[in-house]
Amino acid sequence: MAEHTHIRSDFVPGHWQFVTDGGKSLTIDKESSPYDYLFGALSGCLFATFSDLAVKMKVGWEHVSFEVDGEKRAESPTTLEWVTVKVVATGVDNQGKFTKAFETATRYCSIYVTLSKVARMEWTVSFN
Repeated sequence: MAEHTHIRSDFVPGHWQFVTDGGKSLTIDKESSPYDYLFGALSGCLFATFSDLAVKMKVGWEHVSFEVDGEKRAESPTTLEWVTVKVVATGVDNQGKFTKAFETATRYCSIYVTLSKVARMEWTVSFN
């Protein structure tokens, strides 16, 4: 059975926010770009997918960080032209398995796959 997802968005002068069914809220800053939220969602989806795979593959790590960059097309509709995801990991017990788990995550993360329909997607993993 498919998993249902829902949020509520509220917009009043001076205050914009998303609220999940679980009661968690994210305030939307007017100075932020919608792409800031999209890249945050991409990072979260990729990490959650990677994390599940890492448990199954018995890959240990201490810290993982993502740097996500992208560029919108100049022509309308201004979808993303390209996106890069740079992953830096520390305390990894098996770099080969870590990289394989992340590569697999890019194929299973729904947001990454969705963005790949309009943008050139690239990723790298490096280790400290």
